[in-house]
Amino acid sequence: MNLKTTPFTEFENKKQYSISSFNELGMDVNILNEVAQYNKIPSGNFYKFGVIINEQYNWYFEGIAVADSRNKMREIYSGILQVNSGTDNIPFIYKVKRLWKNLPK
Repeated sequence: MNLKTTPFTEFENKKQYSISSFNELGMDVNILNEVAQYNKIPSGNFYKFGVIINEQYNWYFEGIAVADSRNKMREIYSGILQVNSGTDNIPFIYKVKRLWKNLPK
């Protein structure tokens, strides 16, 4: 699997982020969270994917939320983990709220 990365925008890079990790059915998952006053994980049902390479934040899939379920998230994230195995890269998911009509076909 060859995944192209897109750097975070200047606006996105001005924000502060933290990484939390959790185990999802036997798979360790990193979730990127924007540091905010209440520091809670967003309640969205859609997932974006990205990777930190040399301390630089990048998106996969041009920063578009491409997974609309936890099952799809696990499937995509598993592939991203394989692509990044053997590197110092840090893959992550990012939860967002998004309307169904905005999902790519």
